[in-house]
Amino acid sequence: MPRVIHCILNDLSYEQRAHKIALTLSTRYEVLLVGIATIRKRRPVPKRPYSVRRLFVPVEGGMLFFFLANVRLFLYLLFLRRWDGVVVADLDALLGCYWAARLRGKKVILDSRELYPALPSLYGRPLKRWIWSKVEAWLCPKVRYHFTVSPPIAQYYKERYGINAWLIYNMPLRQRGFAKARLEDKLLFYQGVLHPYRGLEEVILAVRMVPGWRLWIAGDGNHRAYLEAIVRQEGLQERVLFLGLLPYDEALGYAREATLGVSGELPVTDNHRYALPNKVFDYLQVGLPILAGEAPLIRQLVEKLGAGYVVESWQPKVIAAALREIEKMGEAYQGWVVRVREAARRLNWESQEECLLALVDMALRGLPLPSQEEVEGCRRCMEIRRIWHGKGGPKD
Repeated sequence: MPRVIHCILNDLSYEQRAHKIALTLSTRYEVLLVGIATIRKRRPVPKRPYSVRRLFVPVEGGMLFFFLANVRLFLYLLFLRRWDGVVVADLDALLGCYWAARLRGKKVILDSRELYPALPSLYGRPLKRWIWSKVEAWLCPKVRYHFTVSPPIAQYYKERYGINAWLIYNMPLRQRGFAKARLEDKLLFYQGVLHPYRGLEEVILAVRMVPGWRLWIAGDGNHRAYLEAIVRQEGLQERVLFLGLLPYDEALGYAREATLGVSGELPVTDNHRYALPNKVFDYLQVGLPILAGEAPLIRQLVEKLGAGYVVESWQPKVIAAALREIEKMGEAYQGWVVRVREAARRLNWESQEECLLALVDMALRGLPLPSQEEVEGCRRCMEIRRIWHGKGGPKD
């Protein structure tokens, strides 16, 4: 049985996409999921039907973390006794994995989740953006097999490097049990990292303007202290609750109590402009209507599915006005709930598994990667793509 290694720099305790990829691949291959542990990120990983290994790095972030993590991955793969291919989660883990695979004569498959030169965290940091753009231009064209999370990102790689990137969306595994989804509860829920440009400070200020509405925030990040300071300053401690970083199933339990799931990413860079974050599909999977902001792909998803409310401008006063309007939309809200539950039956990870397996199988056999539309097992992925682009390809 071929052995596939899946490498990622994230904390495996909370990482969902890597878990789903490893879970799917374990139905056909021997799988080892390799992640990075630090002093603060060493929470035990639940028992899973594939092997897990964590490599320790003594720093928490920054370019030194990136360098040391890639050295660890390179040395680990270089001396690992038996493996046939490596699935690399994003550009930040590619350097070490690619050169280890190159020296060992193994196959490399890249899962491009982010556009690293366009990360919001690099907004206003031209030197770091330049470095990542050079790393991308150097390494990405060397990899023959790619998949990514949204049509515009696939188009970006096609136009810039001539790369044929397949689409494997950030959809969750099928879940049992839908959200209560009661308008009278007036409860907003956000799930994800707490970083700048996620639109959370605007939601907090909007909640202050609309009596009765509450906000639960599940996640952690370098923006949390700033958001907590806003909550204290506005006297919203009783209405805005920080739940912290939760195990995935526990976070979904809180989502099932909510009225609307919040996705207010600000499209300040192409990375957010092209984003289809996992939380949006998580909301859909538990039957929770969405309060969407300015990110174009999320807006289109909500509008096409009739799955929630799109706020035209992600500003506190506009969000507050939207919440007041939603309070009066009882019949429309129930329609959103019905359509979200219908979408949950189609928009799940299982609908893409056959396509992912086909890609990895061709990579391990060294076959040319055809257009995704030509592969029978990818029919469902192509149907999902039409949510944004009809029958044609990606548009700017």
